[in-house]
Amino acid sequence: MKIFILTATILIPSLAFSQNTPTIIEPGTKAAVAQSMIDTAFTTSTGWTIRPGDVLTLGRGSMPNKTFSFMYQSPIGWGSATSMDNYSNRRYAGTNFSGKTVKVKSLIAYGRKKTGYTVVAKVGVGEMVNYWIEIENAIEGGELVPPASYARKNISSSAGGSVADELKKLKELLDAGAITQDEYDSQKKKLLAQ
Repeated sequence: MKIFILTATILIPSLAFSQNTPTIIEPGTKAAVAQSMIDTAFTTSTGWTIRPGDVLTLGRGSMPNKTFSFMYQSPIGWGSATSMDNYSNRRYAGTNFSGKTVKVKSLIAYGRKKTGYTVVAKVGVGEMVNYWIEIENAIEGGELVPPASYARKNISSSAGGSVADELKKLKELLDAGAITQDEYDSQKKKLLAQ
């Protein structure tokens, strides 16, 4: 009976969470297989490989109030405060996490066979509870800063953007660590020559 209660305590929040998360590991994959695919490493869509023990650099929160949207307290475990739907009481990382580094404790394939799995990094931040980072979403939202060689570089001039707008975007990428100073200088030079 104790095993059943423990299993239900772990599985019910995970089933609720997996309903609305993006799929990284395709539906139809068994849970054990999905987890074994990422136990030792996960390679992002940009080619960056993240492993347990790695130190990650956080960017800025992507919510309008600058809190994090894709980094939150672990919904499973002792000390976690969350509802069964896993969203209404989710405790998102605050603005005080911006620019900090965190250490990856483990990688988790979170979801279920029917809907697929998303990959989260369970990280330690110096608190009693762990935090989860939805890796792909956090990179896309600027909440997780990949090494410069793996950053998405959307720095080409768009048809409707002015040179000033493009320079501002470049500066933001530089400040976030997504591009190097050399890349910034090179692109700035190209934009000013237009």
